[in-house]
Amino acid sequence: MKIRNLAPALGALVLAVVILSFLVPAVCALLPVFAGGAGGAGGGENAIPWARLFSALRFTAVEALLSSLAAVAIGLPAAFLAARRNFPGRRFLLSLSGVPLCIPPVIIALAFVLFYGRQGYLNVFLMSAFGLAEPPVTFLYSLAGVVIAHGFYNFPVVLRTVSQVWERLSAEEEEAALILGSSPLRVFRTITLPLLSPSILAAASLVFLYCFFSFIIVLLFGGVGGTTLEVELYQAARSLLDFRLSGLIALIETLAAFLVILLYVYFQRLLSRGNAALKTGRLRTPLRGWSEKAGAALYMIFLIVFFIGPLASILLRSFVTGGSGGYSTALHVSLDSWTQFFGRPSFAAAFGSTVFVGLSVALVSTAAALFFALAFGHGRPAFRVLPFAPLAVSSVMLGFGWTLLVPRGNVLVLILAQSAMAWPFAWTQIQGALDRIPNAILDASLLLAPDSLDAVFRVKIPLALRGILSGAGFVFAISAGDASLPLVLSLRRFENLSLTLYRLAGSYRFSEACVCAVLLALLCAFVFFIQDAGSGNPGKD
Repeated sequence: MKIRNLAPALGALVLAVVILSFLVPAVCALLPVFAGGAGGAGGGENAIPWARLFSALRFTAVEALLSSLAAVAIGLPAAFLAARRNFPGRRFLLSLSGVPLCIPPVIIALAFVLFYGRQGYLNVFLMSAFGLAEPPVTFLYSLAGVVIAHGFYNFPVVLRTVSQVWERLSAEEEEAALILGSSPLRVFRTITLPLLSPSILAAASLVFLYCFFSFIIVLLFGGVGGTTLEVELYQAARSLLDFRLSGLIALIETLAAFLVILLYVYFQRLLSRGNAALKTGRLRTPLRGWSEKAGAALYMIFLIVFFIGPLASILLRSFVTGGSGGYSTALHVSLDSWTQFFGRPSFAAAFGSTVFVGLSVALVSTAAALFFALAFGHGRPAFRVLPFAPLAVSSVMLGFGWTLLVPRGNVLVLILAQSAMAWPFAWTQIQGALDRIPNAILDASLLLAPDSLDAVFRVKIPLALRGILSGAGFVFAISAGDASLPLVLSLRRFENLSLTLYRLAGSYRFSEACVCAVLLALLCAFVFFIQDAGSGNPGKD
């Protein structure tokens, strides 16, 4: 009983620590801009490369916008199929919605290098099939490569957001328009699309933010014909030691992202208002006619080849070794890469650090998110804006701020920094679970419970347990797959699986990098399996 009574105070303390772990380093990262004088080597007011910064801003905005459009273009057909049709691959399609949170960006980057690279599996197949002397697919190390990687990686965000609205749209208006002679295309353009637009714009805004702050994918792809603000910030802070320039880049990033955050919050409000008027569900029908069946089959084949194919190539490559580092010569199946990876002196430390830091961040973030959701979830709308604040700050910027505060970083700093960035993802899952509890149950619990705290522990938390565990699983996956903050913080004698994967891929040791990627993916999948088992069956559609 005493521990339960202390829970609100402990939750408030954890939330305060997490918020301060975000605000203090974020402010420190911006302070050199207003301090005046040189911030470090190469500093000084006249040394600011405005032309390069505006070029980086333009490139970042363009690649984020194009990536958002690509994600919407790939995700809308998936949202339609998941929301309105029953077919054998529907569950597989829905399972892809967790990819952006379950699979770290560093694994996606490696997958695209293996599959679409000049010596990747796609080029090897095309060159062998058509007798080509040069690889025909050369888009990867370009703006198009970044856009396609971001589009495929983030289209599940559009799938998840839009399908939840699409499956609840009323059929009456659409059927009336069809009876009056409108074509299906016109019905979609004049009725369905306007109703879906808030969800599409909200998903596109979120994808834009993810791509705007993309770091590892751009860093691994190298010469893409331009550089992003994240890469410029990393180079200014770690290579040039120009803190004033770093702070200026961070300020530009934050202001630009804040504008997108405002748009996202606006679209979310429109989406919430629209959801209130939607029905509980709509009966899904089988695929209609040969044209729809053929279209669905082609779309699923498209996803399997161009999205699942790169991910499957990681597993394949982990069991393949070859001479000269190539993909097409002297390749053979073996377990050499696995034995070499497990034989690395740093393997045990990297695995242990990944698990320890991931569990610590999951615990801290979930505790902060749960307290915030219970204390402020049904309060003023302004409180619900607070968790979106970390979306306006990049992990590179936050890491830069922490290096100014604690030049010799440690694991505690990494846990605090990751928790400051990840707790909104846990809050999203927890708040969604709490919002789904019927008001009648909440009112009854308040009437029958001796106090509000008893109602929280006996009713709210048990009914929201699935969301709580899901949030913890997402945060663990985010922490385990984060190579950006450990890279920026440059922790001495620290290694985790993501850093190992990044360094192996950067040194073209792809087979060992794939072993690391498979192990990291299995670790995240195991955590999600545990949270699913702990929360009971998720139920059937």
